[in-house]
Amino acid sequence: MARPMPLSPEENFAKAATNIRSAASQGSQLAVLPEYHLTSWVPERPDFAASCAESVAYLPRYQALARELNIHIVPGTIIEPVKHVRSAAPGTSIDSEAEASNPLFTELRNMTCFIAASTGDILSTYQKKNLWYLERGILTAGRHTPHKAFDVPLPGNGTMRVGMLTCWDLAFPEAFRELVADGAQLIVVPSYWHINEIDPKVLALNMKSEVAFLDSVTVARAYENTCAVAFCNSWGESQVAMPILGCLGKLGVEEDDMIISEVDLNVLEVAEEHYKVRADLQGEEWHYSRCVSQTSK
Repeated sequence: MARPMPLSPEENFAKAATNIRSAASQGSQLAVLPEYHLTSWVPERPDFAASCAESVAYLPRYQALARELNIHIVPGTIIEPVKHVRSAAPGTSIDSEAEASNPLFTELRNMTCFIAASTGDILSTYQKKNLWYLERGILTAGRHTPHKAFDVPLPGNGTMRVGMLTCWDLAFPEAFRELVADGAQLIVVPSYWHINEIDPKVLALNMKSEVAFLDSVTVARAYENTCAVAFCNSWGESQVAMPILGCLGKLGVEEDDMIISEVDLNVLEVAEEHYKVRADLQGEEWHYSRCVSQTSK
């Protein structure tokens, strides 16, 4: 999917649903959408928070699609407004109307959900931890819980261990390490990563800076963790990467299309036998264990 239309949840959902139906018809077991795919990222717009609140209602519709099409769905990210209730100090009162219109009382959380095929159950949720600097002060980071993987049923009686990250999390190898230490085999990364609309000083040095970043880091994360990485970006360069095989396929800059790739768990086993990354992570004498322990607090 290319970048979403700003503040057009219904139009963006319709496009996403069409792509999911197409993927399911081709035998796909998991569909991943980009970050901010329902609303786009336009926090300067006065109706942005209202659009975010509206987008939350689309989660049950994605659950219905998962049940109907028998396909797992990661519906990008959905920004959840969370209303906090203040307690008045003794002898004072709170103007409820003023509070309702005051954005200081609304917390915005950038949430990713994994919806199970067939049942439509939400198997796990993740609140973005590492915020891009332009998101800080607008979104609340999920800093108080560790990265956790979870089991996803596969056809037959098998399961796959999955972890979720979001966009700028890709730049933090510690996040991947924590998920892999918890057994993750596939790490899903919805993203809204700009390719061209970036600092002019960066573009002056290298017009393809972000392409180089994403192409190298996505594959590196797969290799260094013996895991598969599914990176889905609103601005292009979406790709699936695996150790040994490298990049299995990707979209160009702002290319509006789908990637359908096979994640062969046997490849991950061969990679682990060769690199023994997970064996080192689980070893009692692993010399970085203190760093991971501190990170997870």
